[in-house]
Amino acid sequence: MRKFPDRHSVLSFSIDSKLHENLKIRLFHDEIKTQSEFFRYCVESYLSQDPLFIAFLDDYRINKKVQSKKRVTKSRQLRESGNKMLQELALTKEDIENIFDILEEDLPEL
Repeated sequence: MRKFPDRHSVLSFSIDSKLHENLKIRLFHDEIKTQSEFFRYCVESYLSQDPLFIAFLDDYRINKKVQSKKRVTKSRQLRESGNKMLQELALTKEDIENIFDILEEDLPEL
């Protein structure tokens, strides 16, 4: 079995073999070297809340009926209002991290 660095986890899931075959063909066509590279980028985009990925996810939630259109719209509005607030406050990611550090020092029970 292949060894992975200590800080890595292995994700595994099953899909229809025809879907897998089509994925490999599409990745090759798009010159994406490995399936790992593709899925790693998807995870990073999701966790960083990349706007394009979140738009894709909103579409998925509505079309697959994971959430109601009303709830997805409300979530989108909350994200937009939060982003607008951050722009108005002109906080950088570093500033936000510092705020959390200060809160953690002042309120260790959180």
